[in-house]
Amino acid sequence: MTKTIAIIGSGFSALAASCYLAQQGNKVTIYEKNDTIGGRARQFKKDGFTFDMGPSWYWMPDVFERFFHDFNKKTSDYYELIKLNPAYRVYFGINDFINIYDNLEEIKSTFENIEKGSGAKLEGFISQAKSNYDIAIKELVYRPGVSPLELITLQTTLKLNQFFSTISRDIRKNFKNEKLIQILEFPVLFLGAKPSKTPSFYNFMNYADFGLGTWHPKTGMFDVVRGIEKLASELGVTIKTNAAVENIVVENKKATGVVINGEFISADIVLSGADYHHTETLLEQNHRTYSEKYWESRVFAPSSLLFFVGFNKKIENVTHQRIMHDA
Repeated sequence: MTKTIAIIGSGFSALAASCYLAQQGNKVTIYEKNDTIGGRARQFKKDGFTFDMGPSWYWMPDVFERFFHDFNKKTSDYYELIKLNPAYRVYFGINDFINIYDNLEEIKSTFENIEKGSGAKLEGFISQAKSNYDIAIKELVYRPGVSPLELITLQTTLKLNQFFSTISRDIRKNFKNEKLIQILEFPVLFLGAKPSKTPSFYNFMNYADFGLGTWHPKTGMFDVVRGIEKLASELGVTIKTNAAVENIVVENKKATGVVINGEFISADIVLSGADYHHTETLLEQNHRTYSEKYWESRVFAPSSLLFFVGFNKKIENVTHQRIMHDA
């Protein structure tokens, strides 16, 4: 039976969800408060310059391929990818930097030149990270997420000890050079976590980095947004911008629609791709899972202050991705 589904927001999760729901024969409409889609991956244009407003790292290309494959498509049907080499450059001071190349062998050589014996240790570390990646990304993340018991498998029980140590502790046991330590601790930040508080199992992010490499869509990360938007459109999804959802209407403990710009729009299902906290503010107090006191007690993932700077000439000797470490 066809259902009318209202989706709040147009970030990656909302766009992806709209595709799957439309594929199942539902009537799907996305409501986006901004005048452009993409959520945190929106695009900003000013004075002839074009900026990606959010993500600039394209990791885990296999995840994107798997998504499009679910619709008998490929990423190349919608955008072109370029593997970056060097993947990125880490600066520790003026003219003090380390290049991270696009393959493990060169990265091992880089490590070995800085700390004797670290190349072999890196190979072992990334081998373990790959094993964790195969479990976490290729299996666990595709489970429905309705119970913590989904995380208990034969593979995860064999790695139980990794949930009682941290990434930072494991790295510092094997590597002594502080620059190499900082490089290895860096990827887990994409999970919004501190390496000193993140279980060792999550080193699968290091495999995403050194094992799979850093990619970039040819004309920017917004290519991915446009690609999924095109797929959604092909599947019959409707996207409405400048449509700020003010309330999620609930009757008899069931969402019946949304209020947008003062107008009620009915729906059989309301799905939110917006932040959890923001989504809860769209509900009446008695329908929320958590109180404001609860949210005030939470430590949110780190964010950043972004500056969009355009130059009228090519800047020499600048790699695509640069990371500045504060010594």
